[in-house]
Amino acid sequence: MTRTSGSEDPSKPVGGADHAHAAAPAWKVYEQALTLAAMGLHEEATENLCEVTAGAPDHAPAWQKLAELLRLAGNDEEARAASLRTRSGTAAWAPASDPRPVAEINAAERSLRERLSNVPVSQQREALHNQLRRHETDVAALRLLGILEWKDGEPLTARALFQRALVLAPAYEAARAQLALLLHKLGEDMNAVVESRRLVAEAPANTKYRALHADILRGLGDLENAIPLIEQLISEQPARPELRTTYAAALRYAGRAGDSAQALRAALALQPGMGRAYWGLAELQGNFLTDDDVAAIRDHLRDANQTLSSRMQLEYALGHALERRSDFAASFAAYEAGALLSREIADNSGEVYNQDSYAEGLRRLCAAFAAPLFAREVPAEKPDCTPIFVLGMPRAGSTLVEQILASHSLVEATLELPITDLIRRDLSLSRRLVTQDAYPECVSELTSSELAALGARYLELATFYRSTRSPYFIDKRPWNWLNAGLIGLILPHAKIVDVRREPMAAGFAMYKHMLTPLAPFSYDFNNIAHYYTQYVRMMAHYECAMPGRIHFLSYERLIEDSETEIRRLLDYCGLPFEEGCLRFWETDRVIATPSAAQVRRPIYRQALKQWRNFEPWLGPLKTALSSQARA
Repeated sequence: MTRTSGSEDPSKPVGGADHAHAAAPAWKVYEQALTLAAMGLHEEATENLCEVTAGAPDHAPAWQKLAELLRLAGNDEEARAASLRTRSGTAAWAPASDPRPVAEINAAERSLRERLSNVPVSQQREALHNQLRRHETDVAALRLLGILEWKDGEPLTARALFQRALVLAPAYEAARAQLALLLHKLGEDMNAVVESRRLVAEAPANTKYRALHADILRGLGDLENAIPLIEQLISEQPARPELRTTYAAALRYAGRAGDSAQALRAALALQPGMGRAYWGLAELQGNFLTDDDVAAIRDHLRDANQTLSSRMQLEYALGHALERRSDFAASFAAYEAGALLSREIADNSGEVYNQDSYAEGLRRLCAAFAAPLFAREVPAEKPDCTPIFVLGMPRAGSTLVEQILASHSLVEATLELPITDLIRRDLSLSRRLVTQDAYPECVSELTSSELAALGARYLELATFYRSTRSPYFIDKRPWNWLNAGLIGLILPHAKIVDVRREPMAAGFAMYKHMLTPLAPFSYDFNNIAHYYTQYVRMMAHYECAMPGRIHFLSYERLIEDSETEIRRLLDYCGLPFEEGCLRFWETDRVIATPSAAQVRRPIYRQALKQWRNFEPWLGPLKTALSSQARA
């Protein structure tokens, strides 16, 4: 509704009946509470639920939601009491809904958007809050508030709002698409795929939905279904270069390097200066970048219209190509330029590595995950599968170790699973009305059954990434070194393998590779040295706190004496020796990491000292590592 006069209140609700709280029946107050909770207004929601349970003491869902909110506030005793009422409650009302047809909802959303355009951005959230306080089932307002919360850096509130909208209006396609995309961004592909699959089923002609579904399938490692879907999208939209690079990445993971290179060449034909395509050719780890490519990259770097991201990718690709040509001085200059651009991008996004705050976080982990915590009684029941966590620094050889283990007949490889990070995130927010960072201290308060439930949750979510019933499976997420204590606590039967690489080799390997936003430390030698040293100290702490639980594997020894180290690794995991593990490069599987090409070849010892080609320029890294080791 367009504002027609300057006196009209922009926060006045649009359409529907005005639900005055004082006159509202109990079922309506309950629905208002659910909407308030989704909005992040937990105290108001708690007050509503207390009113509901006082008037309807047998309403189990109200007690259940109240228990959830009381836990967030740290009121555990009251939460337990509310949970008991949940079990004894027998009443439940029919769920509310937004009864409007989808076409009418979409029209209402357009009207609301138009009206909000007349409201200052700083007041839009308040306007939507007021709308939802009066009209708790207005799904259009829920979706628009979710979009606003997401933009403002509150993705979990946005997720709750989109989910609430879909409870009220399951056919609201726009809300489902928003939820699927957000879940994908949050690393919750196991949940996102449920939403994207429904979107594709209900709107098969929608190319955006199909592209999102393909990307989610790729995130789950389901290339068998993702690749044909991407191929279909390319046939329908042949002029979109980003589809070609997505296709190329999927082909690379599947071990089809030649086809991947062909797809990247097709992307460059459509967009000649595309940094992502050149970097994709570099990641294939072969002679896929020609002399003509080197010249072309240099020309594109002189193009003032290149974005920061594309320019960064071009520099790293150039560094790789020049390294393969043994032009180490020029190669290092390109890597250094890429690192400078990476830092600029990190500065712009706020993803900056802070040594003090990182060290403080690790001090908290050391204090929480001390030996007495692991001396507690653990559940006796052993699940029917054993996860093997392969962790350490990125670019330190974890993919090689994963490939060796995956060559065993009893072991299934998956991907770098985000599950432990999701569990840690939920624990951090488990007291969000008291603190936004309850982890790791909150772990000491968990009962044995609660710890077992977290372990069961990990195993359940892992099934979304698995395709066999092998008794072992691998979770190769390097960053899990931060979660080793949590893993040891909730999965006492799990195997943890720390792949350790010599500091200079590990440090430079990270520096010269364009890592994800998960590694903001990797663009600066001082930060690399700090991060590496903190990692070594943290793993030493874990070894003391839970002795014998972690297998430390030297990458250098693995290269020099492969059979001995492989036998030691299999023995630690409780696996019988198999010759196939010595011929790991013959194992055909999906490998969704930058090292995919290397581990499809036999071990070559020249890799051990590759960093020495750049030693004349690595004095600052050596000095920083020495300084951090003494600190």
